[in-house]
Amino acid sequence: MGAEVLFLAIALPVAITLLLPRSNWRRLLLVGTIFIFGLRYLWWRLETFPWTSDQWSAEWIWWVVVLAIELAVILEVTLFLLSVGWLTDRRNQADIAEAQLRERYAIHGIDAIPSVDVFITSYNEGPEVLEKSILGASSIDYPKIRVWVLDDGKRAWLQRFCDDAGIDYIARASNTGAKAGNINHALQQSEGDLVMLMDADFVAYRNSAWRTAGLFADPRIGTVQTPQNFFNPDAIQHNLGIASSWCDEQSFFFRLIARGRDALGVAFCCGSCSVHRRKALMESNGFPTDSITEDILLTINFCRLGWKTIYLAEPISTGLAAETLDSFFIQRKRWGRGGIQVAWLMLGRKGLNWIQRIFFFPYSWITQYNSRLFFQIVPIVFFFSGMAPLPEVEAGTILSYQASFLASMIVSMVVLSEGYYMPVFNEAVSLFAAFELAPEILAALAKPFGKGFAVTPKGNDSLSGSILPYQQTLVPTSVLLVLNILILWRILFAIGDSVSESSTGLLAYGFLWCVFNIVLLVISVLLSLQRPQPRLEHRMLINRIAHVRNQDGSIVDARLIDLSLTGALIEPVHNVSFSGDPIQMLELETGLMVPVSQQWKRRGELLALNFAELDLATKKGVVAYAFSGAFKSSEQPQQIDLGKTIRQVMAQAARA
Repeated sequence: MGAEVLFLAIALPVAITLLLPRSNWRRLLLVGTIFIFGLRYLWWRLETFPWTSDQWSAEWIWWVVVLAIELAVILEVTLFLLSVGWLTDRRNQADIAEAQLRERYAIHGIDAIPSVDVFITSYNEGPEVLEKSILGASSIDYPKIRVWVLDDGKRAWLQRFCDDAGIDYIARASNTGAKAGNINHALQQSEGDLVMLMDADFVAYRNSAWRTAGLFADPRIGTVQTPQNFFNPDAIQHNLGIASSWCDEQSFFFRLIARGRDALGVAFCCGSCSVHRRKALMESNGFPTDSITEDILLTINFCRLGWKTIYLAEPISTGLAAETLDSFFIQRKRWGRGGIQVAWLMLGRKGLNWIQRIFFFPYSWITQYNSRLFFQIVPIVFFFSGMAPLPEVEAGTILSYQASFLASMIVSMVVLSEGYYMPVFNEAVSLFAAFELAPEILAALAKPFGKGFAVTPKGNDSLSGSILPYQQTLVPTSVLLVLNILILWRILFAIGDSVSESSTGLLAYGFLWCVFNIVLLVISVLLSLQRPQPRLEHRMLINRIAHVRNQDGSIVDARLIDLSLTGALIEPVHNVSFSGDPIQMLELETGLMVPVSQQWKRRGELLALNFAELDLATKKGVVAYAFSGAFKSSEQPQQIDLGKTIRQVMAQAARA
């Protein structure tokens, strides 16, 4: 019976996927399938649990603990599924709003459209980070815009750069309130109808204001949040060598969960890449300073005041992902602790409905990472103490209930995630993060307040030139890996000595659990080996015709493959090879001339160019072109490829 139910759990979501077109209704059916098998499993666990026998024995207490963790995880899964069952797509709404806004401007002039202030918040970022952000914002195509750099680092070089670029510069006397205080101070100096927020490492697209400002024609909207889109591989992609085939770690949220939360009416501000109505900000007394995640708390304040936060699933900027594990964990620890702070602060605030209270509670932060570590120790407890996680049960029963539930969820999730979820791999990344984040979450639960705002290292300050083991995760993952291998060896001998079908079933169950854990831990070990970053300036994939001007005065057509502020990659077109003469200038399709200082052959006919020192106008022209929104990063996958990702991870494991 167990095998038949397991087959049904796999066949049902496959049939739904093959027979029904891609739509939200198909998503609901897949979510419903998971719920059916999940409720069946939950009923079996509760109905067969020995509530009255051997109470308070060590084994009974262990069974209760395992059941309690399972119930917590099932609740987490339930909330997650509710968040992805129905997705919004407001791009058509943005098209209509933009067209109406442009029409008002064409007919009635500049006074008919809202003014936009762009705030670039900064603290300690270097020129290699900030220059692109400032020049990109100054190139935004909108007739009523003003760009402000909010410098809590009070740097003279940055003020000079802003003056040269024609950008407003603000520095305050003290850094009270961290990032939120910085924004609130700038609100008092500016007067735009809308405020677009960009972190110091994000480059706004040229059409970013037109794409978002029109949506505020709805008088109820206080915030429009857009995806945080990245032009470099994050630490996860880079350490595993999968940047060419797999998305950055945040894509799962911004491409999937954020759209589902929008459908439920619980989208929230994520800080950067968001646009806010000044009237709503003033009504809520600006950004709140009593949490280190001021963005989510702002959304909660907006909800209490009747303002809506919506999510537009279209990037209006591109930025720098966390490049190292230090950056990755500093960022996520701040998010996790901030989420716990928000939960405490919500307790005393009225005006939220029950859906908002449920979905703004940081349940995933509390459950996800702690449960991952707990399930790692279950087989260890079993084989060093003899205490099984479940009362004695036959293998067929496990197949019928637990395995069928997991199978239905895995198969359905592959479809529901639209390519942003890979079985085992996503669980491995979550486990890897748990070694650093679970202790932080537990500490935050005990003492949520007291830690200040930690700025994520970016640019030069975050890079290293050699492979560095990240000890905080490498040591515990290695220890657990060795233990699981030893347990697996012991299971293999125990199965041969087993005398009953039920004990053999439990041993087989333990064997599969161990194999699964070992795979997760191997990936975690690989993630703990930080690989050196290949370049500071990240390139955009162009694939447009450009011209090269040689020192002898000749002009040759070339295909511009990729482009950054420091160089480019080109190849000849029309079956004409490069002459080998020194190249003096690269002329972009916009007519911009970029001086070349060095060139060298790459594979085949490819030619790499290094640029000479660029003046401010040329830098702005390169940024306005390459980071306009028309091009994708050459260092991010152009298409998700699960098979290639698996091969790359296996190759990385072999090299290690």
